[in-house]
Amino acid sequence: MYYFQHTGAKKKLIKIDLSTGEKKEVLDFDDLVAALAANMDEKIDLEKLPFDRFSMQEKPLQLCFSYNKINWYYDFESKACIKKSEDKLEELKSPDERWTLIVKNHNLCLLDLKSGSEYQITSDGEKYYDYASSPETNTQAVSLRLAGRVLPPVALWSPDSTKIVTHKLNQRNVRELALLQYAPEDKQRPEVHTYRMSFTGDEHLPLAELMVIDAATKNILPLKIESFLSPYLTLIEFKWVWWGEDSKKIYFLRESRGSKELSLYVADVETGATKILITESSDTYVEPNQHFASPHQVVILENRKEFIWLSERSGYPHLYLYEMSSDVPKNAITQGEWFIRDVHFYDDKNDWLYFTACGLDKNSDPYYKYFYRCHLDGTDLTCLTKENANHTISISPDKNSFLDTYSTINTQPVTQLKRMDGTLICAVEAANINGLEKLNWVPPQRFCKKGRDGKTDIYGNIYFPSNFDSNKKYPVIDHVYPGPQFYRTPTHFNLFGSIFRSAWLGQALAELGFIVVHIDGFGTPGRSKAFHDATYKNMSDCGIPDHVVVIKQLASKHKFIDIERIGITGYSGGGYATVRAMLAYPDFYKVGVAAAGNHDLRCYPASYGEKYNSLDVDTYESQSNTSIAQNLDGKLLLIHGELDDNVHPCATFQLVDALIRHNKDFDMLIMPNQNHDSTFDHPYYIRKLWDYFVQHLLGQIPPKNYLIKPMPVDFPQMADW
Repeated sequence: MYYFQHTGAKKKLIKIDLSTGEKKEVLDFDDLVAALAANMDEKIDLEKLPFDRFSMQEKPLQLCFSYNKINWYYDFESKACIKKSEDKLEELKSPDERWTLIVKNHNLCLLDLKSGSEYQITSDGEKYYDYASSPETNTQAVSLRLAGRVLPPVALWSPDSTKIVTHKLNQRNVRELALLQYAPEDKQRPEVHTYRMSFTGDEHLPLAELMVIDAATKNILPLKIESFLSPYLTLIEFKWVWWGEDSKKIYFLRESRGSKELSLYVADVETGATKILITESSDTYVEPNQHFASPHQVVILENRKEFIWLSERSGYPHLYLYEMSSDVPKNAITQGEWFIRDVHFYDDKNDWLYFTACGLDKNSDPYYKYFYRCHLDGTDLTCLTKENANHTISISPDKNSFLDTYSTINTQPVTQLKRMDGTLICAVEAANINGLEKLNWVPPQRFCKKGRDGKTDIYGNIYFPSNFDSNKKYPVIDHVYPGPQFYRTPTHFNLFGSIFRSAWLGQALAELGFIVVHIDGFGTPGRSKAFHDATYKNMSDCGIPDHVVVIKQLASKHKFIDIERIGITGYSGGGYATVRAMLAYPDFYKVGVAAAGNHDLRCYPASYGEKYNSLDVDTYESQSNTSIAQNLDGKLLLIHGELDDNVHPCATFQLVDALIRHNKDFDMLIMPNQNHDSTFDHPYYIRKLWDYFVQHLLGQIPPKNYLIKPMPVDFPQMADW
């Protein structure tokens, strides 16, 4: 295992012997800098070399890193830097690198990398009925087009490189949507950008037809099953399709519209025949992981002719063992009032199932992840990570050891290398946070208060300014994201935190003179099924009643909280929740900044509202923020990017129309040429967010025309096996 150590004085590349834990410095950075400079014809500053992302390659031993948008190999033997040849984005290589799959004019081609021969596989592809494409409901269709980015073919090679599973995607009947770009570069005439997008309740969604292609014969075998609904991404993009280890079977998940039913299938790649192994249904929704777009937790045990299935039938996400021949569980592997997060792997030789879970230790924060193992019959359940903290696990390729990085929101990350029984091989590193202490950083605090029912524990974090004075009164900003696909509040030490970099932005807002809170109320994941389902058919709830009662409890405990000055801000779903809170609790929330808000789920992708709110169209009218726009009383700033192909700007404009009809005062900022992601990253958006609260909640005049540098975008990587 390799990792970078950067103490501020020196950078080191360290190698750890996994059997003994012995550490050894293996790189002279002067050699690397000299080798890179020889290629770049410029002086290289070691401190500017980005090693937060890297990989190692053995035989020959090479360090792979990126500099100036070029990928490099540093060869340890020759001490030379070599440009890394990049695979083209629009291609997909087979595991043995014999073949590559290409999309040309909506059709599939195979290129034989050994002979150089190219074979056209299909010829009937056309626009919006094409092969191996991503649906334009992927919430970035226009952004990709304008950036000139081409996605790789949506397909999966079999492990033995002989076959490909892919799809033909039918978007012909999906309704068209348009974005108007008012200020295109070097042009005065606005441009219209159209794409296919299915909103909640639309008749037609994108449909994917699964098929298998034989690389040797070039034959196409359609799977014998109806087309798959693809209201956001396709099954392959979701990683809901995967090959069996012997390359003879394909397994896949299929859900009904509205997600009330989820099925596991197996397909024979020689005949195309498909078979249902299990179907689970719910009055709300069924999902293979409570956290949206996280990996499914299905484990196929082909040698045993069994599989592991995650279900919330008991009220909590737990694992069940099934025989391939029966849809009745053989036994529950895990059970109780706690929560399975991620299944890592099954050790068939020793009968150990390894997974992370939350809430088993009742003396610990129920959001902290711990690493466990048990046998398939559920016996000998053992926690392999004892520290009272959140644990992030990385398994070694040989599955004989694992890295455990643990931290809390106010204690530094510590990384240890352990054997699979949890015994320590060696301590790797403990992060040094002295730099934060020199900045007078006040660590955030974790809290637990009772929710709206007076019984349920609600968790959150408080962020303080670095010049915090407990004798002063501070206004509060509720930094909100209501779920239901993610929870808001980070539990580990991370500059960027969870969704929308919540820890970074929360701390930045606090530095302006506020107390900032993150709260995960009813309707967010990470707890029981009932807790998560609390806002089903009532997403306008947003958990806000819990926010209100929790902030009042915090104010009664902490005299530095000014309960008369409460603000709220959020992005995307948090933008919706911000406006909802301002309208539903006008006496409590006085100032709000709502960015990119999906203010009416009827003009948002069908994949979201139909799952988390239901197919019942009668439930949507009252949940639109336009329906109670007349309640606005406080100061409200609405922000939206004009090219937002995730949350269409129509959501904000329809809210604006309602506010005008009710003669309400509000402020608005439309950001030209910005999409969903770039608006959030834009320094001007951050400046206007800060200015609005400083002026209207803090009661001070912000400085004029100050410039904020762009936020960092890279996320650190600890190590490479």
